[in-house]
Amino acid sequence: MEHTTPDAGTADLYGRAVATIADSLAKSMQVDAATIGENSRLFDELGLDSTTVLELLMTIEEELGMEFETDLLEQHHLETVGALAVFVQEQADEQADEQAGV
Repeated sequence: MEHTTPDAGTADLYGRAVATIADSLAKSMQVDAATIGENSRLFDELGLDSTTVLELLMTIEEELGMEFETDLLEQHHLETVGALAVFVQEQADEQADEQAGV
């Protein structure tokens, strides 16, 4: 499944999510963050495993001040950095809608 880059109204959180994911992966995988981009494949390219995924999700939650509905997390969300950032954006949008009573 391909991800699409969010529109300008949500691009800030999307960009922050990509940067947070890249920084966290760089630390845990001991690679240069500059080598990690939106299209970097989490498992195939970066060697993530289930433990690293959990650490990554906790870091994203902490850095971005949100909690994920992990039941909604599917394999396609973990294909690339960008796909995971889209999931983060979707979760933030849903939380904003819930808070607004939508």
